[in-house]
Amino acid sequence: MKSSNNNDYYYILLVDDEKDILDLFSEYLSSNGFNTISFQNPIDALEYFYQNITNCYLVIADYKMPQMSGIDFINKIREKDTDCKIKTIVISAYIKDNIPYDKSYVMTVDKILEKPVYLDRLKKVVQELISTINIQQKNMIIKKNKNIINVA
Repeated sequence: MKSSNNNDYYYILLVDDEKDILDLFSEYLSSNGFNTISFQNPIDALEYFYQNITNCYLVIADYKMPQMSGIDFINKIREKDTDCKIKTIVISAYIKDNIPYDKSYVMTVDKILEKPVYLDRLKKVVQELISTINIQQKNMIIKKNKNIINVA
C-alpha cells in the first residue's frame, strides 16, 4: 500500500497490479491535490476499503489483474456502497476484447478508460466524476482536502 494521505482525509482508491502505472497515477493525482491510497493487490485494497469505507469517494481499478478483475473488484465495492455514492473508473487495454461482453459493469462502473491513459485525461475524468457527487459530499471533501479546488 502506498498512501499520500492519512486516514482522516477523503481518498481515491487506486488498484493496479502494474506497479509503474500505479505509482505514476498516484504521484500525478497527488501532485494535483488528490489524496490517494494505492494497492497492487485488490484483496488488500478491499481489506483497506472495508475499514475506511466512509472516506473513499472514488475507485480507479485496472480491468485485468491476477487476483480478480476490476469489474469483480468494483462489484465488491458496490456490495458495501449500495447507493453508488462512490464513483468508479475501470482502466483497461482490453476494452474491445472483453468489457463489451462483460455486462456486469453496466450498473456499477461510472467510467471506462482505455490504456494508454494520458494523465491530463485521467485528471479530467476524475474532476468530472467528483463534480457529480452531491453537494453535501462535495462540501465534506473540500473541508477535509483543502487542496481540491476543482470540484465543480
